[in-house]
Amino acid sequence: MKRYIAAVALLAGILCGRHALGADPAKHDAAEQNPKSLTANTGFYPNDNGPAEIDVSGYPKEMRLSYKVFAFKCAACHTIARPINSQFLELTEDEIKKAKVDDPDLFKDDKLVKAEIGVWNRYVKRMMSKPGCPVGKDGKQIFEFLVFDSKARKTGANAKAWREHRARLLHDFKEKYPAAYETVFGIGK
Repeated sequence: MKRYIAAVALLAGILCGRHALGADPAKHDAAEQNPKSLTANTGFYPNDNGPAEIDVSGYPKEMRLSYKVFAFKCAACHTIARPINSQFLELTEDEIKKAKVDDPDLFKDDKLVKAEIGVWNRYVKRMMSKPGCPVGKDGKQIFEFLVFDSKARKTGANAKAWREHRARLLHDFKEKYPAAYETVFGIGK
C-alpha cells in the first residue's frame, strides 16, 4: 500500500511539474512577448514541439526497459519530447572519424545533429545535478539508452529522415516563436 501511495504521489508531482515547467502553450504565447523570459520561465525549445514517444519495439530488450526508466524519470522535470527530439548524437572518436568520411553532411549544421564525444554523458550529469532531479543510480541506464537511441534514429538508414524531422521542428519554431528562436539560437543563426 505504501508503494502505491508513493507511486501516486510521484505521478501527481510529475504532472504538476510538467504544467509548472511550461507544458501549457498559453505560457509560451505570453512569454513570446518577452523573449528573455521564454526559456527561463517556460523552458520552451523546438524539441518540445516534436513527438513525446519513441517506437522502441525493434530495440533490444535491455533498451526497451531503459526507455521506460528514461521516460518516467526525465518527465519529472521537462517534457519528454525535449531529449527525444534533441540534436545530440554521442559518438566515439573512431565513429566520428568514420562518419566524416561516410556521411560528411552529419556535421554541416549542429542545430540538426550535434555529433560529439560525451554529449549525452554531460547532459545527463547536468540534469542529475539539478535540485529535485529523480535520477540517481538510473543515470547510467538513461545515458546508455540515449546514446543507443540517438545512433539508431539519427544515423545510417534513418539519417535523412531525422534531419528532415529536425529541420521541420526548427522551421516551425522559428515561424511561430521568432523571438524565442533568437533567444535559443542567437541572432543571425
